[in-house]
Order: sequence, then structure tokens, then C-alpha cells
Amino acid sequence: MIIFPDLPNVQVEGVEVAEEITLTLRTTSPTTPCPSCGTASSRIQSRYTRTLRDLPSVGRPLRLIMHLRRFCCKKSTCAQKIFVERLPDLCHPHAQRTKRLQQALCELGLIIGGQAGADVGSELGISGSRDTILRLVRQSHPSAHSEPHVIGLDDWARKRRLRYGTLICDLELGLPIDLLPDRSVETVCAWLKKHPSITVVSRDGSSEYASAIQKGAPQARQVSDRWHLVKNLAACVSVQLTQSLTQLRRAEQAEANTFDEQQPSPQRQSHPRTRGSETSATRSSSGANSSLRADYGTPTARDEKH
Repeated sequence: MIIFPDLPNVQVEGVEVAEEITLTLRTTSPTTPCPSCGTASSRIQSRYTRTLRDLPSVGRPLRLIMHLRRFCCKKSTCAQKIFVERLPDLCHPHAQRTKRLQQALCELGLIIGGQAGADVGSELGISGSRDTILRLVRQSHPSAHSEPHVIGLDDWARKRRLRYGTLICDLELGLPIDLLPDRSVETVCAWLKKHPSITVVSRDGSSEYASAIQKGAPQARQVSDRWHLVKNLAACVSVQLTQSLTQLRRAEQAEANTFDEQQPSPQRQSHPRTRGSETSATRSSSGANSSLRADYGTPTARDEKH
């Protein structure tokens, strides 16, 4: 079953079901008002085909092929001589997606962001890149609600490292409420002055935001947002652990040096001879004396010979 809104003066000519569902539509209105002057015209100048993307149906992407007409304006003083018939209930002029598909992409962007919205939409069969989702979010007009009291300020990159804007969120509702073209003190200060109901502002460590809040909303209390609070805490703990580790290593080195100083220096000590070694030394000396006597003889024997 294909779910498609009931559009007046639009006729379904064909349906093709494959990996995606393709609907061929044709307009049947005999006349169309000029978008500039409002004069109804029935004079057809030419025809053309327009392709639109719509919400998926039964789990398959839906593509619309629209056969539209160009009309000639009957009012001679009208600046727009030729115009294309409009389908205000289906899509915006020059759009490539239907209104309900654009609304779905915008809701994804507001809830979970650009890249995450594109990933979830791809899983659901909703076509739309992150740039498309962010563009639809910027073009959206949020419904009117009460003045914000607790807001969050953070920057977002139009072009990374070159151009940045400012994102303002209502932290009580959990919704973005405005996008500023830059993050300068003057721009943020002017926005804050238009909303005197603000009492708490959550921000990062930017000095520009701090100065803008001080000038534009002096009654507001400035607090650090959760992400930067955890980041700063982790940095402080890392520094403290590094210092403690250095002190422990120095204490261990000092203790090792003190222990080395207390130990006596090694000296050579004479070992006493054992009885066995003394006996062998005595025998060797007596044997040497005996050999000398055998060679030269005793003094008494020599004297007797002479």
C-alpha cells in the first residue's frame, strides 16, 4: 500500500515498484495564478518534468516524477511573462524534496545533529546529507515559546579553522533557539540584550563569550558546560598524578642513595693458612735445603778433604 497525500488537481499516471517506488504525476488544473500579480492564466507555453524525493513507503524510497506546465501571464504590465505552476501543498519552489521529507530531515537535525541525522536517515531510507540537514535547520523557524532562562553558548564551524558561528540552545527545553553568524563580542552581546530573562549561561572557556555575557547579560551567572568541566577535571588530575609520580621517584632515589652510603666499602683481607698448607710449605723448604747439601756437601766434609 502506497501512502500519498491527497493533492487537488494532481493525477497519478503510473506506479513502478522496484528497489524504489516511482510515482508519475500530472497536474490537471485548467488555470494557474501568476505568482507575481495573481492573474489566472490558461495559456500554456511549454511543459517540463520535475523530480522530487518523498518519505519512504513500505520500507522503500519514494520518487515522484512531476509533469508540470509553464504558463504565459495575461497581464501585460506584469514583469513575469512566463511562470511555472506551483504545488504549495507538496513542495517549495525549486526544491528537490517534498515538504514532509524536509520536515523529517529538519527534525533529525534538531534532535541528533547533522552527521548523526544523516546516518540515521540513511538507515531509515530517508535521503539527505549532513549539509542538507544543517541547511534545513538554519532555514527552520522554531515555534514561539517562552523566553529562555538557562541557555548554552558554543561555537560551530562554518569552515573549520577559518569561519565560526555561535549556537545558542535552551538548556531547559533541550532545543537550539538561534544561530549567530559569528562569535564576536558585539554579536553575542547584542543577542543577549534582546533576552533580559536569561539568568544562567553555560559556556566554554572562551574569553570572548565571557566578555559578551558580562556586557550583554550582567545579571546572568556564568557556568562551565559539562564537556569542558570534565575535560578540565581530567587535565588537573593528570597534572597532579604526574607531580606525585615525580615526587615518588625522587623519594625512592634519595632512599637508595642513603642506603648506599651506609654500606662499608669492600677491603682486601688476608686469609690465615691452614695446618695442611703450613706442613706442605715446610716440607718444600726442607727438600730444597737437602738438595743443596747434596750438591755442595756439608761444610765439615769439605774441610776434612782438604
